[in-house]
Amino acid sequence: MGAMSDAERNLRRGERTALVSSFVTGLLALGKGIGGLFTGSLVLLSDAVHSAIDVLPVTVSWLGLRVSRRKPDERFRYGYYKAESVATLFISLFIIVAAVELVVEGYHRLFTISQVSQPLLAAGVSFISAIASALLARYQRRAGEEIGSQSLITNARDTYMDVFVSLLVVAAIILAYFEVPYVEGLAVMSISFFILKIGLESIKDSVFVLMDISPSKEVEERVIRTIGGIAGVEGFADLRLRRSGPFLFGEVTAKVRRQLDVERAHQISEHMEDELRRNVRQLENFIVHIEPCEVKEMRVAVPLSNDAGMDSVPAQRFGRAPYFALVTVDKEKRGVEEWYIVANEEMDREARAGLHVVRNLVREKVDALITSEIGEIAFHALRDHLISIYRSQGGNLGEILQRFMDQELEAIEVPLNVDER
Repeated sequence: MGAMSDAERNLRRGERTALVSSFVTGLLALGKGIGGLFTGSLVLLSDAVHSAIDVLPVTVSWLGLRVSRRKPDERFRYGYYKAESVATLFISLFIIVAAVELVVEGYHRLFTISQVSQPLLAAGVSFISAIASALLARYQRRAGEEIGSQSLITNARDTYMDVFVSLLVVAAIILAYFEVPYVEGLAVMSISFFILKIGLESIKDSVFVLMDISPSKEVEERVIRTIGGIAGVEGFADLRLRRSGPFLFGEVTAKVRRQLDVERAHQISEHMEDELRRNVRQLENFIVHIEPCEVKEMRVAVPLSNDAGMDSVPAQRFGRAPYFALVTVDKEKRGVEEWYIVANEEMDREARAGLHVVRNLVREKVDALITSEIGEIAFHALRDHLISIYRSQGGNLGEILQRFMDQELEAIEVPLNVDER
């Protein structure tokens, strides 16, 4: 049996959380119902009915998460993740129904005063229920936020409201004992309007997810930053992100240099997907379309044996070259924009001079190297940083650069056999 994926692990945790929530909510409803019957508290019985109604949406959430775990098949090739959003929609409808019922009940309470035979017992049951609901809501919200479950977060909102309802019941029982009019009804109606607001917001969220709404700006910016930090990506377009249940799906068209081979382009694509999954925890699937593009400006490095400006002679060695020319060329205008020559500080290094030169070229953000020789270690280090390598074909620096801009230089595809010490 293979290792469990992060998606499956999250869905299992969400399913377990919803099942625990359903069981605890059912126990609270049963306890308040028994307490209401024993003490004769109608307001406690009303709260018990409200809690009993809450069992259904939590159960729906559990079923939605369980269905979401099903593997993609011929009919649902993108999986069943949206089942969780459908469950959220039904949960929201139940919340609204419960809120309307509480409004009606609160209105009737304006004109009656409940008679409670044992107010301390009734208030104690409701107070214990408030504590249990607070702990349950925290448990639901933490699990929902960690796995990105919309239905669990919605349930947590409703459970938090149960805390206030239970505390309201405590106050109502005490006030009813002292025969204070109107307070009970007004309090119930006020809380019901808060519950109604939560239900409407949850319906909006679930409908938007079913319509493939883009995630938050914060998530989108994190994706953009990650793509922008991938070496070899010159730009991107058509970034699309959408929610599907607790997960994110996306795609982008990444632009890479036209001279890159298929294997290197595929490596860039895989690296981007890995980095996105590491930085965006809820990302389940991301498709990268590779599109070749022409780079207008390129930064070119050329090893030199002397410093004589554009008349400088190319060096026969890469790592041991006394100087390097760093040149920015405009490929469209076929001209040099800026250039300068620097001494090679790694020339006298005892070992691995070429590798240290490569690191310096990477820091200089070099795009291409023109050389007559390149060892295996330096070659692979340059390729790892997507620096193209071209063979120098004689002449001075100015002539070599002109042939490069005219696309007359041969690309070096394999390391040359040289001593890299």
